[in-house]
Amino acid sequence: MKGPVQLVRSDRLGNGYRNLGPIYEWSEGKAYLAIDRVSFKETAGAILCYYHPPVHQVGNPGLDAYLEGLRKVYEQGDRLEFLILYGANDPVHAGGDLKESLTRLEATLKTKEEKASAGASAEEIDRLFDWADDRLKKGISLHGIIRKIARRMRVVAVCGGGTRFGGSAEIPLMADYLVGDSRSGMCFSEAMIGLIPGWGGIARTLIKAGPVNAACMAMTSREVTADQLKGIGIYNEVVPVPFQFPRREKIADPDADKAAYLAALETHNDETGMLLLPEALDMATCAEGKIPGATDRDRLILATQADISKEVAVRKDPENYAHLWGKSLREAKEEIKRLGRPLAPQSIEALNELLKDYDPAAFDEHGFVEKEMKADARLYRNPRFRAGLIATLEQTVADYREAD
Repeated sequence: MKGPVQLVRSDRLGNGYRNLGPIYEWSEGKAYLAIDRVSFKETAGAILCYYHPPVHQVGNPGLDAYLEGLRKVYEQGDRLEFLILYGANDPVHAGGDLKESLTRLEATLKTKEEKASAGASAEEIDRLFDWADDRLKKGISLHGIIRKIARRMRVVAVCGGGTRFGGSAEIPLMADYLVGDSRSGMCFSEAMIGLIPGWGGIARTLIKAGPVNAACMAMTSREVTADQLKGIGIYNEVVPVPFQFPRREKIADPDADKAAYLAALETHNDETGMLLLPEALDMATCAEGKIPGATDRDRLILATQADISKEVAVRKDPENYAHLWGKSLREAKEEIKRLGRPLAPQSIEALNELLKDYDPAAFDEHGFVEKEMKADARLYRNPRFRAGLIATLEQTVADYREAD
């Protein structure tokens, strides 16, 4: 197997580390999920490696593998004291497959029109969106099993590589503690597409970073850098990575260029892992009081609530972008720089509804995650979702006026 598991199964992580063999393995094409039992400084634990090149989006087969593998970890009971979530250290980590979502959505809308013309009931039409509901339910189940495991052992996530979008950000957020690559970031881009984070991302950000930072990340869809993530309490530690991501050279021979780039990614992945995994292993096994983290007193605030509200009010009004509708983001670069990319009004409405009654003293994480999922499920059914998907895939300026 190529990718992150090579380092996990090597003897390069120091004398205190031993790999004791697999607990679970799944693969499909180049994608795989492997969970190995390990020992570090005489403490038993497990490392989960997920790999799905080139952008590491989490498809439905991968979600099934996550759930099955993590159930096996839970069954280990008291024999394990930690779990590390690890993956490739590449430049981009996507969420869902938007092309697949658009294909499914357009087929659903066509069938919906046919069934409505034939007099189908509202319940029958609503069931056409089961494909979206099923994926959301799997994401919520993943949150549930990781939090269940966290009651038995310490869970640490490694955020290596570049920016994480959607589910690739939400999965590490399910952990107790996070180790970040200094070049990494997170972006809840869903509000620019017409959705919201639906796998517990908002709930976990509320817990780790507080309501104002959660609102800023979810409503503005800004990319948040590694240092900011540590400042707001999402990352516990940021590891300096002193080299850049590999780049394709674009030489005369495209095949040779691709092969050289893939080889460079492999080398880069291992070199980055050699910096990040030892930090994660230390965090997984040290005394809990030694783990760094932001407190309410020193927590960074990404933006004030007033500034968030002011920015969102401009960006959620489709008419502010009327002169840009359909233009490429590159063509509209200067205006987008001034205004920001348009936000889907339905996403902002859903986020406002979710966050309005947040009370940290009475917060029910499981109940909130269920609300989060149901709110996201409703947005898949909103007619404006198609506009957001197409604009994102084509990198154009979305038109979020009410759709028929």
